[in-house]
Amino acid sequence: MITLANQSVLTYWNRTREQVINKPLFEALPEARGQGYEELLNGVFRTGERFIAKELPVRLVRHEQLEQTYIDFVYEPFYEQDDRITGVTVVCTEVTQQVLARMALEESERNLRNMILKSPMAMCIYKGPQHVVETANERMIEFWGRPATDVMDKPMFEGLPEAKHQGYEALLDHVFTTGESYSAQGIPVNLPRPEGLKTIYINLLYVAYREADQSAGPGRISGVMAVAVEVTDQVLAQQQVEKSEASLRDLSAQLDQQVQQRTGQLNDSILDLQRSNDNLTQFAYIASHDLQEPLRKVQQFGDLLKNQYGPQLGEGLTYLERMQWAASRMSTLIRDLLTYSRITIQQESTQLVPLNEVLQTVLTELELRLQETGAVVVVGSLPTVSGDASQLGQLLQNLVGNAIKFCQPGAVPQIEIRAGQVAASDLPTGVKPTRSAQAYHCLEIVDQGVGFDEKYLDRIFQVFQRLHGKSEFGGTGIGLAICEKVVANHGGAITASSKPGQGATFRVYLPL
Repeated sequence: MITLANQSVLTYWNRTREQVINKPLFEALPEARGQGYEELLNGVFRTGERFIAKELPVRLVRHEQLEQTYIDFVYEPFYEQDDRITGVTVVCTEVTQQVLARMALEESERNLRNMILKSPMAMCIYKGPQHVVETANERMIEFWGRPATDVMDKPMFEGLPEAKHQGYEALLDHVFTTGESYSAQGIPVNLPRPEGLKTIYINLLYVAYREADQSAGPGRISGVMAVAVEVTDQVLAQQQVEKSEASLRDLSAQLDQQVQQRTGQLNDSILDLQRSNDNLTQFAYIASHDLQEPLRKVQQFGDLLKNQYGPQLGEGLTYLERMQWAASRMSTLIRDLLTYSRITIQQESTQLVPLNEVLQTVLTELELRLQETGAVVVVGSLPTVSGDASQLGQLLQNLVGNAIKFCQPGAVPQIEIRAGQVAASDLPTGVKPTRSAQAYHCLEIVDQGVGFDEKYLDRIFQVFQRLHGKSEFGGTGIGLAICEKVVANHGGAITASSKPGQGATFRVYLPL
């Protein structure tokens, strides 16, 4: 029986005094039944032993729906003068916001580490003033030229002594102590290789890594994140170009008037090349530009080699073109990874979003692809939902874009977009929205494309997962992972049904 409750407890329960006083606890709060608290209260009442818990979860009805909350609390037996236990005193403090904030920070850090491990670029995190290697992906391990057991969980320059005294220790110390990022391109480093110690050239980015847990102070630097791309072949090619240019300039001084005219034209070309190089050395001030710039250099120097020395390269021209294609694909991967990361950690700005208007914007952006394929898109009446218009636009653009892309060979894409409502009790088995609601909007994107085997359903929403070869259909394997994150951000769920050769239906559930 609840005999006394202060205003803080009433506010936490979301009840008035009249709704709880002089009523059994689990009659006043029926949703709390079956969560383990009856047993705890009975145990304290029976044994007289105090019970203390931190961050214990409890589901309560708030805002007309069942919500997950967290509390710190103490159950203290209440004694009469004759030492009889006649009740239990409860002291509780709601810590929901603190717990959710910590969980969000932990999720953000897990996502960052996952992005590092799956990145196509060499990436790692050094922790503490000794630069202990805490996280490193396979590309970085290969780049170092040492077994993972030699470097992981060890100070960097203990696990890789060859890199000591090459200036990188001072660079790491500076970034760690000041928080200032460092980036450079085409710088040399001596690293172990099967044939021995070898000088290679890299594009390098050092960024201060700040702890997600800010209990020790906001923005505390706990390490350094490193990104490295080997550009040895490109640097050597550039050096060869510069050497050739110097030889041409020396030769031009010995030629006659006719050759001098040609030399002047060559000098103009050299000046254009120098101006181009000057432009290429300008780095952007945000991380995404720093990551993209080295790839753009790979493609542009490849063009210079192809245009000036193409006939001399022979079979090497094929390798050069493959190198440029790989750089273009890596650039697309980086852009998609950054989009995925931003959506993962970004809190959506909540407003009423008319999905019909968002879809019209998406179809306008896809207008060229729709015209090229002759795609037919039938749109029903779509609801207005609460969420972030930009993220919902990315969701629809990826789903409609996939419906266009994964079309039967030689067929015209047929796409239908419709919406309805479904009660929470009628959700399909396995569909678990991230936010509880009594009912959900159900948005369906139906196509007549190549389809897929439903045994791969869980796989298609994971980063870098593809069911078709890159030669069949383009893409990076991140689009549906972005869709899944957008839907999760909006408290919903996404699933699909399909059979090979019989099209696919993607269903998005968003809370009413």
